[in-house]
Amino acid sequence: MVAPALAIKTPRTPVTPIFGADQFYDAGDKGCAFGPMDEIAALMRKMASGQTLEINATDPSVAFDLSAWCRMTGNTLVDQRDGRYLVRKG
Repeated sequence: MVAPALAIKTPRTPVTPIFGADQFYDAGDKGCAFGPMDEIAALMRKMASGQTLEINATDPSVAFDLSAWCRMTGNTLVDQRDGRYLVRKG
């Protein structure tokens, strides 16, 4: 009997913010099914109107969900580049 292979996770290189936002959230490769939208919403609730949150998210599902979430919550998706998103609290 062969033992199952163990997945070895290598440490990620820290992500450097690019937008100069008030807050930064690194979702990494978490897709929307794994909770980044809940975490983003929690961060935004603590922020004042007009403040910005930069989000790093490499899973493509975040682009679609974040855009829709911003429209539904009155926040603004200000910029989007290469898995980086800048959201302004409404």
